[in-house]
Amino acid sequence: MKRFLSRILTATAIALVTLTGCFSESTQADNNLTYVNGTHYTTLSTPLPTRVAQDKVEVVELFWYGCPHCYHLEPIINKYLAQKPANVEFVRVPATLSPRWTFHAKLYYVGQLLDPQGTKGVHGKIFDALQKQNRRIDNDEALKRFFVSLGYTNEQIDGVLKSMELDSLMRFATDYSAKSGADSVPNLIVNGKYMTGPGMVGGENVIATLNYLTKKESK
Repeated sequence: MKRFLSRILTATAIALVTLTGCFSESTQADNNLTYVNGTHYTTLSTPLPTRVAQDKVEVVELFWYGCPHCYHLEPIINKYLAQKPANVEFVRVPATLSPRWTFHAKLYYVGQLLDPQGTKGVHGKIFDALQKQNRRIDNDEALKRFFVSLGYTNEQIDGVLKSMELDSLMRFATDYSAKSGADSVPNLIVNGKYMTGPGMVGGENVIATLNYLTKKESK
């Protein structure tokens, strides 16, 4: 009986953890399954600039490769991408809340520049390497070895590492992370105005919440 209760408590604890997020320094948000500003989503005090046409709605995922909650959200994000409204433009932005997170942002953008169309699934492979295989990719040499293992040449990787595009993307990620005011991930920001995520609504409600906020911005 004690063993059974222990298993129940452990399962409950795991379930609660998967609904929260990776924090820098904060407490987790209250869960509420109603569309209420301040509970189901928050309105940013200072809207973030978007980079989409006026008739489009931007949805940004703020994430970190080292975050298991971001990894668990990936299947939901992929489901959302397969059915998102036509006027939504989805953008991933790696959070830069610490030096380690910043290096992982670099890892993301190197992968994006090497696989701009996503045909090789580099983003998912990076997540798997860090979350499933427990690989440490926290310096340039480890980064190069990883991308070589995916079939890229040292010349291709060095070209990206030295590129102005990488510098520009890293500056954007740093600026966006700071201006968002987020102290945890994953977070989803709709049209630079509203922030939500599984820590607020639970993973199973993320898509419905994004669709609700998109409709607000489509009027």
